[in-house]
Amino acid sequence: PWRLPFGELSVGLDPLSAFFLMTVACVALASGIYGVGYLNGHSEKKNLGVHYFFFHFFILSLFLTVSAKNVVLFFTAWELMSVFAYFLITFYDEKKSVTDAGLLYLVVNHCGAFCVLAMFILMGHTAGSLDFDQMALAYYPPALTGILFALGLVGFGVKAGFFPVHFWLPHAHPAAPSHISALLSGLVLKMGIYGLLRVIFIMKDLPLWCGPVVLLLGAVSGVLGVLYALGQHEIKKLLAYHSVENIGIITLGIGIGLVGHAYHQESIALVGYAGALLHVFNHALFKSLLFLSAGSVIRSTGTGDIDRMGGLLKFLPWTGHLFLIGSLSICGLPLFNGFISEWLIYRALFDGAVYFDKLGIIFAVLSMISLALIGGLAVACFTKAFGVIFLGQNRSPDPRVFKENSWTMWGPMAFLGFICVWGGWFPKTMVLFSLGSAQFLTAAGPEQVQIGTLLKPVLSLSKVFGVFFLVLILLTLARTFLAGRASQRRAETWACGYAPSSPRMQTTASSFAKPVLLFFKSVTSFKIHAVRSGNYFPKNLELSSNVTDASEHFIFRPFYVTLRKFSKGTLKLQSGTIPQSLFYILLATVALLIWRFLW
Repeated sequence: PWRLPFGELSVGLDPLSAFFLMTVACVALASGIYGVGYLNGHSEKKNLGVHYFFFHFFILSLFLTVSAKNVVLFFTAWELMSVFAYFLITFYDEKKSVTDAGLLYLVVNHCGAFCVLAMFILMGHTAGSLDFDQMALAYYPPALTGILFALGLVGFGVKAGFFPVHFWLPHAHPAAPSHISALLSGLVLKMGIYGLLRVIFIMKDLPLWCGPVVLLLGAVSGVLGVLYALGQHEIKKLLAYHSVENIGIITLGIGIGLVGHAYHQESIALVGYAGALLHVFNHALFKSLLFLSAGSVIRSTGTGDIDRMGGLLKFLPWTGHLFLIGSLSICGLPLFNGFISEWLIYRALFDGAVYFDKLGIIFAVLSMISLALIGGLAVACFTKAFGVIFLGQNRSPDPRVFKENSWTMWGPMAFLGFICVWGGWFPKTMVLFSLGSAQFLTAAGPEQVQIGTLLKPVLSLSKVFGVFFLVLILLTLARTFLAGRASQRRAETWACGYAPSSPRMQTTASSFAKPVLLFFKSVTSFKIHAVRSGNYFPKNLELSSNVTDASEHFIFRPFYVTLRKFSKGTLKLQSGTIPQSLFYILLATVALLIWRFLW
């Protein structure tokens, strides 16, 4: 440790920080190798040395954030992480949309950092120390505990991407290079979750209202995140909204953990926290895999517009199949890692519905319904994404033969895909690890949870699906072997005798999502725009659809417009004359003297 007047700048690992450190290491390794292939060919236009400088120091700031044991070191690493991420996001700084997205990210995250700093100042003043271990031993009055938790929830929620402070994600993720998008979604958002869990550990006994509030945030973030994702046409923006959705799922696990602890049901709290932690790790893997796959698609096709893609599986087999693994994982389907972590959260919610009182039962049941709705909508969204991008015929007006990218890109993707499958087939190791880390947050030990009983339904279901997939693979191999000698004939799909089919006749992203979005129209403000030339015999018809992000449209933009008007109004005070400036200095001095005299 480095001794300073305000404490020791020391680093160390406990079960919670070790879990997040492992997550950072896995995603950083894959993204770093992928970035070498992704940026190949940029050296003539960009100074890649500067990019790699910020990349490595960004990873270092992540390691420091999760291993810091002192507020000063933690907050320093926290701010460095935000600054380094800004320079990584704005790699394509020749585009105004990119610089605007980077500035939005920086401003919003510094607003959150202000709340975090205020929370730590109050916490340190009460505890008499800025060391996390000493803070955890201090007593916090109930009223102050609620204020501290609210500040932490807002401050860390901005970084994590809770609704309604998530609006920087859909701008920053598409603007950044794809390996940086993977880091943003896979790691930066998780630092917000880590900070929130660290606060929960320090204060331990939180008011009862904290759990239901977190459950509500998780349900709203999850449902709205996946609904907004359904209405997107740009692949990385779609994935960005799915990050909001999965942060909502993680938050549901944290919420049921808080409620379980408040009701003194420590085994329920343990399973809830374990599910949240395991989903932190799983989401970091499959979302990074999806962003890296999206980057491979964009690099090969030159566009991120889903409606201009199609039929890419035959050209990009590695990318397509790995994107499919990521899609199945994020949907929480059996045999993939997302299913295991969501099952733990389901199990905690179900036990809460059995052992809580009436109010707790209501929260648990509503959370289960929202989690089921999130899962169903996620399946619909990724059916749309995979089907429109990789199946059918190519929709681009200038179709060409696309080439798979180098091994430096699909190799890290395969590494992440392997862990996603391994975590679904052999979940016991990671479940035990997550339970051990969750024990750090509760008074319960892993021995209070029978791992065999907890995972028995999951393993049984996995065996059934495993046998099904094994039979399917054997039948596919048999068909390939038996038909291997027969000559192959390729022809257009039969169109029932009508004119030859066109790629424009295929289902688009808009048409696929339309029934679902119309059903939730009151929530998403789903709109369809049709433009046609001519009255009775139109020659051209343009059709588009979009959803409206409520937080951006009704909260952020009005606030920005008001702030801009106020800023323009204050320009009148800046006349630039020396006498007026001296007058302002005199007024400020008098005001400070009066304040000092009175208080």
